[in-house]
Amino acid sequence: MLRPRLPEYYRERSTHFLARVDDELAAGELEVACEMLWGAAAHAIKSVAQKHGWPHAEHRLLRAAVNRLISDGAPRHLLGQYIMASDFHQGFYGDRIFSADQIRRAKTPIAEFINTLYRLA
Repeated sequence: MLRPRLPEYYRERSTHFLARVDDELAAGELEVACEMLWGAAAHAIKSVAQKHGWPHAEHRLLRAAVNRLISDGAPRHLLGQYIMASDFHQGFYGDRIFSADQIRRAKTPIAEFINTLYRLA
């Protein structure tokens, strides 16, 4: 059985993954850069969910956590930002191909999504 992690663990991983996006782009690793964007967003959600005691061990539970935040009064645009971040998860599997420019442009709104989550926590 896995031991639960502290919200700070997920927050640190989120920051780490977001910082790696540019390095992966510079190395030409587009799939990994996509996964770093998704990982940064997912771990930010996990941090908030863990802090609230909400389940977050599955992709669908991350979306549920975002929906719950919105139901509790968070800005509705969080769902769109979540969907954008989630799309980059598909980029890792090659189901959707993103250019380096698309990945670079998405980094700012995903970072804003993450920062909003932390302000709500």
